[in-house]
Amino acid sequence: MTFLGFRIEKDLRDEIEGNPEHILIIAETVGEFIDKIKEKSYDCILIEEKNLPSETLINLIKKVNEFQQKTVVIIIGQSSNLKVVAGSIKAGAYDYLLKPMATSEILRICGKAVRDHKLMAERIERNKNIGDKLIGQTKEIVQVYKKIGKVAAGRMPVLVTGEKGTGKKSVARAIHQFGETSKKPFISINCLSFPHSLLERRLFGYEKGAFEGAIFSQAGELEKANGGTLHLGNIEALSLDVQSKLLYFLQEGEFFRLGGADPIKTDMRIIATSAADLAKEVKEGRFIEELLDTLKVLEIVIPPLRNRKDDIPFIIDNYLRECNRELNKAVRGISKPAMKKILRFDWPGNVNELKNAIKSAVAMCRGTSIVIEDLPSDVAGVKPSKRNGTYQTWMLNEWIEDELKNYKKSTHKGSYYSYIIAQVEKELIKQVLEQTNGKRIETAEILGITRNTLRTKMANYGLE
Repeated sequence: MTFLGFRIEKDLRDEIEGNPEHILIIAETVGEFIDKIKEKSYDCILIEEKNLPSETLINLIKKVNEFQQKTVVIIIGQSSNLKVVAGSIKAGAYDYLLKPMATSEILRICGKAVRDHKLMAERIERNKNIGDKLIGQTKEIVQVYKKIGKVAAGRMPVLVTGEKGTGKKSVARAIHQFGETSKKPFISINCLSFPHSLLERRLFGYEKGAFEGAIFSQAGELEKANGGTLHLGNIEALSLDVQSKLLYFLQEGEFFRLGGADPIKTDMRIIATSAADLAKEVKEGRFIEELLDTLKVLEIVIPPLRNRKDDIPFIIDNYLRECNRELNKAVRGISKPAMKKILRFDWPGNVNELKNAIKSAVAMCRGTSIVIEDLPSDVAGVKPSKRNGTYQTWMLNEWIEDELKNYKKSTHKGSYYSYIIAQVEKELIKQVLEQTNGKRIETAEILGITRNTLRTKMANYGLE
């Protein structure tokens, strides 16, 4: 198998070259890369995304598609940017592999891609505002980015599921914005917001005289979204009658206005979102099974925030700027103790709940950094009565309580006194090492112990 590698790292180079069945050509500059894709064909092209501007990356993929239409393109990187990840897939890359990943696994994916000849040849539109609920860098949210890129080009219906507050509408909008009809209408309806009769009129429209009060004809959202996208939020709220009419539209590409005799054809995409268990709704007779099967041919499941907590600091950093503008504040960040509380919380309301908590904390903040006292009480995990005495004393008391709980759960056989002292000493040494950039002589001097003693304690606490 022949590879063209652009700026790929040494470990991957060695892995490829170590296989006698592989041939690897290396390009170090953009100009050299373009020259090589013009010269000969390759089975797989590997591009390292590190330090490569997103626009350059997208343009490189497009160049590959121009000269190497049967070549698999794999992007390797660690980006947390929807524009880069989904944009790469949309531009024609087969996959975006998120580091860290074993080189053997990278080659396995490359081999499968080449064997299956799964190439994407879509064109990428410049990224627009996708929505802050999709911010993140974890593998879970990157998988969502990749799926957005893969489904964006088509016109088939899409089902987006996930708990409340996870950003389902943001995903629907992103699919539309990365699609070929992004300049066409994007119409969103929350199916829970209307009574069944009114919702049916909104969707399908009606003719004059269709019901009492219909003094003129009215186009529905299916007509208004022609050429674009109709997002149906909380689709489980549709009545069975409206579900059957929607299913007919998805199957036949036409529908009837209320009171109308002539079918109306329209070319648009349906993106349905739901936080409900639709399979359960089907079993209990509240949702048509055939409609669910039609919608879930292309399905994107958004992970809850508790399963991607490493994304929380990125979401907060983005939302702080918005809160500062809205509340005329100058909050720069969050204290470490407060961030620990935020990361421990399970966020049943997901990103929506996190945003509300941060907005509340910014409003309560009296300085430039959010502290635990600024957080909502449920997030802080303490009762107001515990906030007596100085802030430092309150923090120390709370930390000792937490460590006591950990001690009771552990298999530690010594005394609680020795256990807690060990925890304090470990954290103290760790923080002094951080402040001295790991300089042991300086650390020992600050702690008032010998270097040998420091070395022994570091070994005991696993700080080597």
